[in-house]
Amino acid sequence: MAFIKISIIFIFSLIIILNIPKSNTVTSTSIQSGAWLGEWPSSSAKNIESFESMTNYKQHYIHTFINTNQSLNDWKSFMDYTASTGAINFLTLELKKPDGTDYSTVDVNKGLLDEKLIKIANQLKSWNNGSEIYLRIMHEVNGNWYGWSIGDSNINTNETYKEAFIRIVQIFKNAGAENIKFIYNINAENVGSNASFMNAYPGDKYVDYVSMDGYNWGTLKLSEGSEHCNPIEHCHSWLSFRAVFDAPYNALTTHSKRPVIIAEYASSELGGDKAKWIYDVAYQLKSGTYPRLKAVIWFHENKETDWRVNSSNETLEAYKRIYE
Repeated sequence: MAFIKISIIFIFSLIIILNIPKSNTVTSTSIQSGAWLGEWPSSSAKNIESFESMTNYKQHYIHTFINTNQSLNDWKSFMDYTASTGAINFLTLELKKPDGTDYSTVDVNKGLLDEKLIKIANQLKSWNNGSEIYLRIMHEVNGNWYGWSIGDSNINTNETYKEAFIRIVQIFKNAGAENIKFIYNINAENVGSNASFMNAYPGDKYVDYVSMDGYNWGTLKLSEGSEHCNPIEHCHSWLSFRAVFDAPYNALTTHSKRPVIIAEYASSELGGDKAKWIYDVAYQLKSGTYPRLKAVIWFHENKETDWRVNSSNETLEAYKRIYE
């Protein structure tokens, strides 16, 4: 009888334990991390290891900005180094003329870049035995600050952008560069007339990942005509992570079935608590606010303001908590 009573008590206790409601606290995230280091990766400077040591976290992606006036001869060193750390090369390819100005989508559609793009495609398909490369082309389409952007443009339209994007993808496909993953990218705010999140989207057939860039500018004051000026920024208000990304995320996931990447994000220290802002990022990522989100890539540079993860000790400590 004693054995039976103990067994009944054990079973009853087990039932109670199994039916205890789960805590709302989420303690980990499967979302991958990445960073633009503020400079090209360098094996001599070991800046990837330095960043990872500082943040206590290994990066899945290293973001690097390159342009069409360059070639694999310029990139191979940092790409090899990035791969040696186990990270994937996430490249933003800017379409630059020899004088440093931007090509427009109309220029692309005229074939003015074909020769360069064919060369780049053939080089990248053979790099590191065909290792995977993420390639972001004609980024921030819905802004007004790049030569290929739609906002306020008298040259670029949604249709010319789609045509140019598809043309570039086809050049790489025709070269056999199956290791390249193409990324469509929008700014977190539509800036300029005719700008929109998805009206220029070329379609999932030509895109592997959709992505968005967004910043909490805080009360940073930008002079009229500065790069990235828009009505939100002119309000000089502090924006939460969700205030920055809810709208573009909803647009991307409504019009595409592809996974989502935040290709650039960061916060200013001006006008609020940056460390608290980052703690909220950690909460949003861990609580599944954006279920289609695959990766987030921090813009670690002192540029318009100090976007770096170590702009203060408190900020750095907060950043270390994102991926715990």
